[in-house]
Amino acid sequence: MKREEDIASLVDELNQETGLDFSLKETGDDPKKTAKILTKLIHRYKGTENSGFFLKQFLLGEIREEEIEEKRVLYHFDTDTCWTVILLTFKQSYEPYMLRMISSLYVPGADRTVEMDPNHLVLVRQLKNEISQDELREMAQIIVDTLGTEALISVKASYDRCYSDFKELPQSYRNVCSADAVGNLFLESENVYGYHNLGLGKLIYTMPKDKCQEFLQDHLGDFDLSEIDSETRNTIKVFFDCGLSLAETARVLYLHRNTLVYRIEKIEKQCGLDIRKFDDAIIMKIALMMYDYIRK
Repeated sequence: MKREEDIASLVDELNQETGLDFSLKETGDDPKKTAKILTKLIHRYKGTENSGFFLKQFLLGEIREEEIEEKRVLYHFDTDTCWTVILLTFKQSYEPYMLRMISSLYVPGADRTVEMDPNHLVLVRQLKNEISQDELREMAQIIVDTLGTEALISVKASYDRCYSDFKELPQSYRNVCSADAVGNLFLESENVYGYHNLGLGKLIYTMPKDKCQEFLQDHLGDFDLSEIDSETRNTIKVFFDCGLSLAETARVLYLHRNTLVYRIEKIEKQCGLDIRKFDDAIIMKIALMMYDYIRK
């Protein structure tokens, strides 16, 4: 039974790559030999124009409008379905076995893995129905956790929303690329980024850097945020994460409340912002994000 399933999977892959409909009436007395022949056919077709090549060019916006529908039909991309795009960013170049590991998580023939460059893979997922942002995040998290646990690979995933129109996938790809850039800049400690859940980061990332510099000048004057050391910056981050609560921040940082107050007052003396006040806290939050954006 396992060998028959392998052969069926190989036939599906051959159909997917070539755009043709192959079927086997029987596998003969040696299914292992049949599987080997199918594998050779797939490998020979690789490198020429195939569904992966088309998807890469399509996502990059390099396919002429009049060709899209022709290739969609040729490579069996359905219209009566939903689509979502997930970008995987590897710290080091990925290996072929990782493609197989990712493919094993989902439905053969319904999902396509596109190799964009040695550090980036795109998973184009075909869904029966539109799913929520929480479900999309969970889907991306499963890939990250699986590769991290089973292959000990550091990878980050960026996702968009579901699309019912196949032609909107290039826009979705641009969105997940933006999510990857914004997430790595402002949410470095996380490993899954949703394009529609980037908060202030997405807004700041679209601003001209000279306007960000003007904001810093308006609110901080000549104070240079590089003068805030890593310990102080972490204190600010935890204070914001704790909803501006002195008691909760002191507990998380294992500090005496008076020590925390001293640190916050020191920040006020440096830049003139009392982050215990909501308005000043907002300015500091935005200023730190703009500083990171300008610097990188």
